[in-house]
Amino acid sequence: MTTVHCPHCLLAIADDVAGGYPERPMRCPHCRLTVAPGRARHDVPEGQVSSGSAAGVMASAARRADAPAVTDEAVDRALEQVAREVGTSVQRLRMIDYQRVAGPEMPDLSSILERYGNWKAARRAVVTHLGRDVSEAT
Repeated sequence: MTTVHCPHCLLAIADDVAGGYPERPMRCPHCRLTVAPGRARHDVPEGQVSSGSAAGVMASAARRADAPAVTDEAVDRALEQVAREVGTSVQRLRMIDYQRVAGPEMPDLSSILERYGNWKAARRAVVTHLGRDVSEAT
C-alpha cells in the first residue's frame, strides 16, 4: 500500500492505495484537474511538485486566505530580494520560487495577491516602483 499522487500537480491525493487508482475518474482536490482511472502516480519523490500546476494551487489557496495588509514598499523589497537570491529578474520571478525562498518576515503570497490581484500585476508594479528591473547583474 502506498500514497498516490495527482499526475498533474504531483500532490498526494490518497493514502494506503494498492493497484490502479482511482477506479473512476475524479477531480484532484488540489489542482481540480481530472485524474483518469488508473492514472494516479505511485512513484513521486517526497516533496516534488509540478511548478505549473502547483502555482495554480498556491494562487487559489492564497486568494481564499485572510491576508494582512501590505505596503507597496514591503512587496518591492521582498520581490527584489527573492529575485536576487534566485538569480533572476523580478519580471521573471515565479510564484513558486517566491514561496520557496521568502522568509517569515516577508509578505506572504496571500497579502501580495490581495493587494495586486495577481502575480503578474505584482511583478509589474514592483518594476514600475523601482524604475528598473532588478536582476542578478545589479
